[in-house]
Amino acid sequence: MPDGRGGWCETALVVSERGRPPVTDGVSGDGGPGAGRDALEGLRILDLTGGIAGPLGVLQLAEHGADVIKIEPAGGRPDRTDPASRVHNRSRRSVAVDLRHPEGREAFLRLAETADVLVEAFAPATMADLGLDYRSVEERAPRLVYCSVPAWPRGSRFEDIPGYEALVQARTGQHWENTSFRPGPVFLHSPVGSMGAMFLVPIGIMAALHARRRTGRGQHLEISLLQGIMSLTTQNWNWTDRGQFGLAKSHPAGIHQMSVFECRDGEWVHASTQAGLTPTRSEASILGIEEVPFEALVAMTPAERAGYETAKRDAYRALDRDEVVETLHSHGLGAEAIVAPHERWKHPQLLATGSVVRVDDPDVGPTTQLGPTIFLSATPSRVRGPQPPAGAHTDEVLAEVGYDRSALADLRSKGVI
Repeated sequence: MPDGRGGWCETALVVSERGRPPVTDGVSGDGGPGAGRDALEGLRILDLTGGIAGPLGVLQLAEHGADVIKIEPAGGRPDRTDPASRVHNRSRRSVAVDLRHPEGREAFLRLAETADVLVEAFAPATMADLGLDYRSVEERAPRLVYCSVPAWPRGSRFEDIPGYEALVQARTGQHWENTSFRPGPVFLHSPVGSMGAMFLVPIGIMAALHARRRTGRGQHLEISLLQGIMSLTTQNWNWTDRGQFGLAKSHPAGIHQMSVFECRDGEWVHASTQAGLTPTRSEASILGIEEVPFEALVAMTPAERAGYETAKRDAYRALDRDEVVETLHSHGLGAEAIVAPHERWKHPQLLATGSVVRVDDPDVGPTTQLGPTIFLSATPSRVRGPQPPAGAHTDEVLAEVGYDRSALADLRSKGVI
């Protein structure tokens, strides 16, 4: 699939009951906070996406109350067993239908007539080959907002070429944005194109729905991984053509940024010293090293600068991490302890806001997952349940568009559902 399967997305940690970290209760579709009317109640979305950008973009709408129906082939999408899929595709209903079969397409089009949004992330021409491209679906559902999430945008010379996260990163210069164990370009570990597009998907959909209130008609919108990358790379002023970046690049791999320091007992701190406050004391005075004004620092020779940095790192290594963070904070300087990834699940702020949730997955049991990411005071979002088994809601959903028991049995005998 074009929307970023070539990589990594850490969104779920499967744990046993015994080792499960504390999580916030009442956010897994069990009538807890947010029960009742939801912000997007009444909105129906047909989700045909795979990968990262499409499913996560739709998830933002699902957990604000949209009725999201995942359309899958019999047995489910091939990627539904991936650990990340258990988060990406939660809070949905699942319908298994063969879109290659004429009766399967008809069932899908009946659903489209009742839906507000369709989101797809297939390779180029896939939906057209199925007879379900925008123009074909628009004839039956003129009010439908049809959202495509390709790798490359229409109108580019790459539009007919399948693309993946790594290839889009290469074309947009991302390989040059990173430090490495060697000079030259390297592939970024984080799927920036998919993550950027993930945030653009709900924005684009809600903009198109707002326009529909005025025009009465839907439209085709497109959010490519290329746009996802560009949306995340326009915030810093860098002279990239000169190899000058806001954060220093270094190799071999090690301390990539000059504000990351090792403290006592092998613990680490990120001390940027910028916190948006007026400092009441300098970093140098806290560390007990020589005060060097910024102008003098940048005027140092490489050897002088290396000596100063060595003294600074030696000073940090002599200090307790938590104590130095507290001291820097108390004097208006920015710093934070660098913790292991699994420690985030125990962070009191995440627990207090419901950003960490327990979800009981039907296949793997209790899981700890990232919860909703947007907070509305009157209509809070909530997790509505785990990724459902493939086709778990086929009969339920198709019955809503007029299929009775006999018709469903007939479709099932033909292998359509």
